[in-house]
Amino acid sequence: MFDRLFGKKPESRPPGEVQLTLENIAMWPKFKKLLDEGKIVADKKGRLRYPHGAPVGKLILTSTQKDGTGCYKESAEEWFDPGSQRARDFVWPE
Repeated sequence: MFDRLFGKKPESRPPGEVQLTLENIAMWPKFKKLLDEGKIVADKKGRLRYPHGAPVGKLILTSTQKDGTGCYKESAEEWFDPGSQRARDFVWPE
């Protein structure tokens, strides 16, 4: 109805944040490449992680392009450095 009245569809906004999973990672080519190269792996619970154990952060919407697609940055909320004590103590979920 909206498009018949105004000649266009209402604009939809991209989600404010996205949690990457094995099911949706194909929508994010840079992360899909990291998965294919083994730089991101899934733990036994399905959470995507870097090889040293830090989880892949949520993607946070930072801006919207003119065509309506979102620009995202990875949140570093749960990140820890590969050489840190937390990385040395990390135990992969079973």
